[in-house]
Formats: sequence, structure tokens, C-alpha cells
Amino acid sequence: MNPVLRVTVLLMTFFGTYVLSVIILMILSLESAGQVLALLIALAVAFMVWPHTREMPRSALGAAGYGAAILGSIGFVAGFFGPMLLAPEANQGPLLGIFITGPGGALLGAVAGLVYGLRRRTPD
Repeated sequence: MNPVLRVTVLLMTFFGTYVLSVIILMILSLESAGQVLALLIALAVAFMVWPHTREMPRSALGAAGYGAAILGSIGFVAGFFGPMLLAPEANQGPLLGIFITGPGGALLGAVAGLVYGLRRRTPD
């Protein structure tokens, strides 16, 4: 995979994981330790994702998971921060990324990855 694309996927996955972790930890009332814990969770996810970005997985289910992670991260980041940049007065803008574009991107990525993985397989 292209090195620029690898780093982009890694940063988006890290940032998306960090924001979701902060939100979940705030809901659980862990504000004081929440920032550090969210950073540790995001770093752990980033370290797990980095080796898998060298090449696409060989199995169809692996490709589906890979597609879900990539498009889900892109959808979440775009839906979460896009409304903040385009319409800062809209107080419910980030909910778009949490409830619609993030899960929608993950679903679309899983389907696209599964189709890609099934078409890529060679007949035995």
C-alpha cells in the first residue's frame, strides 16, 4: 500500500478511536482519567492497525473488516468534524458522525471489502 495512504489510514483510525473513547469515557463519568485512558486506547488500536496496512488481507472476511475500518473511520471523521467546520452554530452537528456517517461508512466498507475479497479469490 502507498506509504501516504498507510499513514492517512493510521491517523484517521487513531483520531476516530480517540474521539469515540473520550465520548464513551465522558458518558461513564471518567473525565479526569478519561483523556489519558482514551489516548492509551487510541495508541493501542493504532499499533494493532499499522502492521495490517502493508497489504490487503487474503481472506474475504479480512477484506470486509479492513474496508469497514477504513470507510468507517473516514465517515466518522468527516461526519463528526465536517459540521463543526461548515456550520459551527449547529450544536448537534457531531452527532452526524457518531450515528450516521460513521456506522454507514463501516457498513458500506464491509460490503465493499467483502465484494473485493470475493472477487479477488482464485478458484481452487
